[in-house]
Amino acid sequence: MSKRVNGKTILITGASSGIGEATAKACMQAGMHVVLTARRRKQLEVLQETLGGSCKIIVGDVTEEGFNEKLLRASGTIDAVFINAGHGLDQSTLDLNIDDVRKLFELNVFAAVELASLCASLFKEQGGGHIILCASCLSKFATPDHGAYCASKSAIEAFSKSMRMELKSSNVFVSTVHPIGTKTEFFQSSAARSGNASSSFEERSPSWLMQSPERVAKAIVRCLQKPKPEVWTSHFMRCLSTLFSAFPRIAEFVIRRTQ
Repeated sequence: MSKRVNGKTILITGASSGIGEATAKACMQAGMHVVLTARRRKQLEVLQETLGGSCKIIVGDVTEEGFNEKLLRASGTIDAVFINAGHGLDQSTLDLNIDDVRKLFELNVFAAVELASLCASLFKEQGGGHIILCASCLSKFATPDHGAYCASKSAIEAFSKSMRMELKSSNVFVSTVHPIGTKTEFFQSSAARSGNASSSFEERSPSWLMQSPERVAKAIVRCLQKPKPEVWTSHFMRCLSTLFSAFPRIAEFVIRRTQ
């Protein structure tokens, strides 16, 4: 079923850079109004100036208690939400800092789940809406030194599947996005947060595992126009992840040689 998105409003978290920023631009190009939130005011203001028109910014931290409720009140009427805020962590099991893991789960999982739940209630009351959560191809399998991040994205995928079944009769669509490696500041930020000078994942990943954020953004707009459970930008990786799930030994063999 195709939906008209022109004139609709979408709330995007983590919108100051990367996939969030690219999605904001793509949605505006599709005729949508956008409400953008992130912690970095300057980047949001620059993006707002670039987009002009129907672009609203709300500065804040989605992990702060009560912020998600304030965010929805300040956003006004919205028709969709892209829950994108998140960060990575490059730490092996032996070097794991549990406080870093807690902070990652607060952002990647708990804040995302809270906002998704709030939007589900809002959209059900409105009679419809679309919730899109940013998972990852790594929600399907794991790589060395990124166990906490992979686990957080697996949690988002599982939660989204449950929510999708619960809301099926409410005209509220739930989708997950599963990007492969995306050329953004994500990897460097993840490395810096972990006390590393560079990202081993980015350095070791073959070129075919990397893509632009604009490619992901276009796929998200297509999903808004024609809702589906999962958004993938690499059919090869989607098939490979299925193979990895069925044959874990093959997964470990392949991943160890690329990472």
